[in-house]
Amino acid sequence: MAILTVNQVEYTYQTKYQTVYALRGVDCSFEPGQMTAIVGSSGSGKTTLLSLLAGLDVPTAGSICFRDKSTAEMDRDAWRLESVSVIYQNFNLFAHLTALENAAYPLYLQKRPKKEAEEAAASQLTAVGIRPDQFGRFPRMLSGGEQQRVAIARALAAGSELILADEPTGNLDEENSRNIFTILRELAHERERCVVVVTHDMDLAERTDRILKIQDGKIA
Repeated sequence: MAILTVNQVEYTYQTKYQTVYALRGVDCSFEPGQMTAIVGSSGSGKTTLLSLLAGLDVPTAGSICFRDKSTAEMDRDAWRLESVSVIYQNFNLFAHLTALENAAYPLYLQKRPKKEAEEAAASQLTAVGIRPDQFGRFPRMLSGGEQQRVAIARALAAGSELILADEPTGNLDEENSRNIFTILRELAHERERCVVVVTHDMDLAERTDRILKIQDGKIA
């Protein structure tokens, strides 16, 4: 059963010279236990769709509903803190926090006791292949693949049902790209997370359960 539904979504924005129709009547849905790839050329609307799925904005028309409640009608800050995690191409780790502190950060925001938060974060770091001797390292002391694993551990520690990834392998070599995709696929299949990935890499996209192609703001 779908936990996230997109109903006739449109999204427009105004530039200095024109109105841009980024999304045009998009319909789709996403289920727990499933990994979906969103693909399309640059400017097709795939990143705009991911941003709306993350609740960073609301559609110009139509609706996006999480468990039948529209994102336009909810406290999206609280929803993102409790139910949604976004993994970015550039990792988005805090340079002044250790790997353990980065992974525990959402739990700090949830006001969890520090010891409890860091024990939960340590468990998730281990699950994605970060060794205990790396917990105290700052992001600059980790490789790109290791930083992305920390970002995934942060998403897991937060307990998010919905994990969104925007070109998560864009800054990684081929081997690390495959490894990160394997971790994300396991999150869907083994932990029943709803995983949605924007990627330009069709070889990786074909390893997912479903591919949605966006073309000129529509599902092709």
